[in-house]
This record gives sequence, C-alpha cells and structure tokens, in this order.
Amino acid sequence: MVTWRTAEIRTAEDVLAKSVADAEAAMREAAKLRYPAREPSAEDIRRVMAFAKSQDASPAMQALQRRVARGDLSWRQVLSGEAADDRGVKAALEADRAVLSTLCQGEAPRPAPVRPQRPDDDDPISFTEDAW
Repeated sequence: MVTWRTAEIRTAEDVLAKSVADAEAAMREAAKLRYPAREPSAEDIRRVMAFAKSQDASPAMQALQRRVARGDLSWRQVLSGEAADDRGVKAALEADRAVLSTLCQGEAPRPAPVRPQRPDDDDPISFTEDAW
C-alpha cells in the first residue's frame, strides 16, 4: 500500500502543529495580561465613581457613568476588564487613562497646574535694541 503522506507532508504537519501550539500559548499569556492582577477595591470604585461624576471627567467617561447609573454595566465590570470589549468603555478608559491609573493606585488625582496670570502692566513682550 502506498501512503500519500510523504516526508515533506509530515514535516509540514509538524511545523503547523508547532505553530498552532505556539499561537495557543501566546493567547493564554495574552489572556493573563488582559485583566488586572487584582480586583478593584471598594475604595478604587468609589474614587472612580466620584471622578466620573465630576466636571474633570471626559465626555466619554461621563457617558460611561450614565450607563453605569442606568444599570447597563457596573464599575466593577469596567475596572476589572470584564467590559473591555465595549466601545464606550474603551473610549472612556483611553480618554482618562492617566487619571484612572492614579485613582486605582490609591492616590488622589493631581490638580492641573495653574497657569500664571499675565500681568496687565505695560511690559513689552519682546525687546529690541531701541527699547534700551
């Protein structure tokens, strides 16, 4: 009986099986990174809720807060990554990433730096030789 599986075909099957195994291992590793290492604490959730209700939150974050208030999602789902595939959640998290990172580390958000007011005096903005 003649077998149709030549040495080249068996080699190709082995390469394919190894590639599939490598891809599955990479997917398992990526799945571990998808969700945070710890569950959000009640304090984390409270801080994020307060921020989302504030005027400092982005429009996307405020829209997400309204969805949570309606009961479509919970803050635990948002912060744990369970709702990571939702477009509204992605937009809100991207818009306020730095603030949320700070809030979930247990720190209060840093206030925006205050720009110094320009004095209303007659100091010239640029100097020329004539001015001296």
